Amino acid sequence: MIPVANRQRRVAVRAAQVRAIVRAVFEQEQAGEPQVSVALVNDATIREINRDFLDHDWATDSISFSYDDDPSPDELRGEVVVSAETALREAQARGVNPAHELLLYVAHGTLHLLGWDDDTPERRRSMNAHAARILAAAGVERAP
Repeated sequence: MIPVANRQRRVAVRAAQVRAIVRAVFEQEQAGEPQVSVALVNDATIREINRDFLDHDWATDSISFSYDDDPSPDELRGEVVVSAETALREAQARGVNPAHELLLYVAHGTLHLLGWDDDTPERRRSMNAHAARILAAAGVERAP
């Protein structure tokens, strides 16, 4: 089960779509059964989480938390928090579907849980391309 808490009203997305993307990432990474919850929030909420847990006082696209100190991919438990406001703003700026952008952030956050990092420009490009391929394979439309 992948609990989805949709605490936003800016981007129309179904919980089933969110769950499908988390499952697709786990399948692509051969990581076993996901035990991941997802929260879709606004910028104020993700900024507060970012400040309280990571000492960064700004809104961001997604934040991931592992519930395990030394997780095995087959037993990974965690949470992904995504800002729908950031997704909407970025989608409008780039002329893409806001639901696609939000689900891209879900994939991105899930990849972080599975050990992917985007701490260099090359790693960021690689991670973003991988997340986009996962969405394409899942049939998520990029166009508005």
